[in-house]
Amino acid sequence: MLLYTTNLRKLTKIKPRSGYSFDIQVCGPTVYDELHLGHLKTFFFFDLLARFLKYLNYDVKFCLNFTDIDESVFEKANKEGCSFNVLAERFSSLILHSLKKLNITTPNFFPRSSAYINYYIIYIKQLLAQGFAYNVNGNIFLEFEKIYDKGPVSGFDKTTLYELRFDSYVNKKSPVDFLLWFKSHLKPNWDSPWSVGRPGWHLQDVVIAHEIFNGPHDIHGGAIELVYPHHDFIECLGVAIEGVKPYVPYWIHTCVLTIEGKKMSKSFGNIIYAEDVLKKFSPESIRLYFLSTSRDEVTEFSMDVLEYFENIVKEIKFMFSNLSVSYSKAPNNLIELKKQLYENLSNNMQTCNVIDLFITLIRDCSRYNVNPKFLDDVLKVLGLETLQS
Repeated sequence: MLLYTTNLRKLTKIKPRSGYSFDIQVCGPTVYDELHLGHLKTFFFFDLLARFLKYLNYDVKFCLNFTDIDESVFEKANKEGCSFNVLAERFSSLILHSLKKLNITTPNFFPRSSAYINYYIIYIKQLLAQGFAYNVNGNIFLEFEKIYDKGPVSGFDKTTLYELRFDSYVNKKSPVDFLLWFKSHLKPNWDSPWSVGRPGWHLQDVVIAHEIFNGPHDIHGGAIELVYPHHDFIECLGVAIEGVKPYVPYWIHTCVLTIEGKKMSKSFGNIIYAEDVLKKFSPESIRLYFLSTSRDEVTEFSMDVLEYFENIVKEIKFMFSNLSVSYSKAPNNLIELKKQLYENLSNNMQTCNVIDLFITLIRDCSRYNVNPKFLDDVLKVLGLETLQS
């Protein structure tokens, strides 16, 4: 199948690094709050991708990281007067519950970053010994330019990377070198050979992926705002740890969700939680809504469009409940429609077209009284098998 990949900036024929199995890591939520609609555009897309790869007879291992070593988690835990672990466990459970309701079932690993402290220390020791990392007063940095001379995912040249410098530690060798471990006396913190402190954000994803996949993975995904610096630095660090270049051959991103032209975020106060929407709309209508949007374009959230898909879901369920027992064989035009649907998935996951074709296919199946088993594979791929229940 062909997918547009951010790192190559073109349609790319994807294939596993080895064998017939895809290893996928997607940057998941920071577990200090519930799942919101900004997450869903990304998670529905990668759930569909994993489902389609399975339909193509690939094995899929899918890791969705839960970040609990983060200032947002620590601050909220302090405000609530509990440990960060208690807070993270509560929100991890709520998020998993929401994912289950939404039938986002393909992720099979949900690691929390705090479970890997000992591994972070082991790999930092390795990077120091190899000369990829260095110590500045108990802060450990990766030497970026020993591995890449530009942003490997973003494509930013060295001049741009220098202009985007985002920390000002004294005695860093280069502005683009980034933290693997930083000294901190604030709780929570952990002992290390260099200082009491915390692991850097970028290190967490790479180490977790190595421990789950036992090596580099094939696809890394997330929202487009993570491309720089997070994904540039993950790719760089992954090369240093795994000894293969590229570390991830296919970087795939989804674009942002906006409300009244502003990105959905806490800072704008325009967050809409998944659970609140689930009180008014079915999981199927929410899935249809997000899959009807283009993953590489900004999506302006519309309650009216969501209402439209809720009515489509009611129509589909009514159709399934009213098919007679004397089914007809699927005519050629329906077989062709199904073929087109899969072709649109194979050609860069054109989900807008796929949903249009799906709705037409459903209506024509009702019109011709086609055995609903004709649709079983399509419903499973799209994550809409619950429409028949």
